[in-house]
Amino acid sequence: MGPGVSWGGTLLAINLIMLKFPEWLGFSAGYFTVEDCFLSVSLWWFIFSLPTFLLLKERAHRTHRAIGGSHWREGYQRLRHTLGRIRTFRELSKFLVGYLIYNDGIETVIIMASIFGAQVLGMAMDEIILFFLMIQGVALLGSLFFGFLADAIGNRKTIMISLGIWSFIVLWASQLGRVTDPKTEYWMLGVLAAVVLGGSQAASRSLQGLLTPEANSAEFFGFFAISGRFSSVFGPLIYGALIAVTGSVRWGILSILVFFVVGMAMLWTVNEKKGMEEKQNPVT
Repeated sequence: MGPGVSWGGTLLAINLIMLKFPEWLGFSAGYFTVEDCFLSVSLWWFIFSLPTFLLLKERAHRTHRAIGGSHWREGYQRLRHTLGRIRTFRELSKFLVGYLIYNDGIETVIIMASIFGAQVLGMAMDEIILFFLMIQGVALLGSLFFGFLADAIGNRKTIMISLGIWSFIVLWASQLGRVTDPKTEYWMLGVLAAVVLGGSQAASRSLQGLLTPEANSAEFFGFFAISGRFSSVFGPLIYGALIAVTGSVRWGILSILVFFVVGMAMLWTVNEKKGMEEKQNPVT
């Protein structure tokens, strides 16, 4: 997570300077707009993709030209094979289902945080950028802390603790403004979320690595990553639907709690020791 945090945080800092202090870059006040920040992201991606395009050497493989829908058929057959293979590892399967559920909750918090800040709390764009810049820095420290915690008590227990904190964050967010003013509490929640953000995801990847046979690591991790992208649409969809139906942001926020509770329940059933035994003695 370290490189991603540092480079992503650098661009956020540049965007903040563009909007708040353009004179530092030699431009007049108000010169840059939010659209310019979006343009800077595309340029950032382009610049950092150049080393891959220009320097990374890839060995060419001779392939047969596809006829009709043969590529689609082959992809479908490989997907069926991967699913069938994963199901033979019972503890890994339970973990993957649990992860897809609770990670959907985490992704929903990330996606909706800026929308909530802008629309509900009336935060300006430069405030939101500063908020996420803070999250980048704190998340790095949080991932280090949870790394030590995972070494001390194990990955599964560490994830359970992080999900408990995520649940507390959601409950607090649904009652925002009860302790002090809402915007101050929003920043407090941001710090707390940043602490568990990197840790919960890093511990999840570590636990999957412990339960995944080395011979299938690329196949399973690839399937895992793509599945997570598809599953993450349900959280924002339910969040938005509940707000539309009830007219209350509070019910939308509380819907995220379901993902963490169900994910914890699934993770509770995972036996790490048994999963590692299945990894060493796979069913053929």
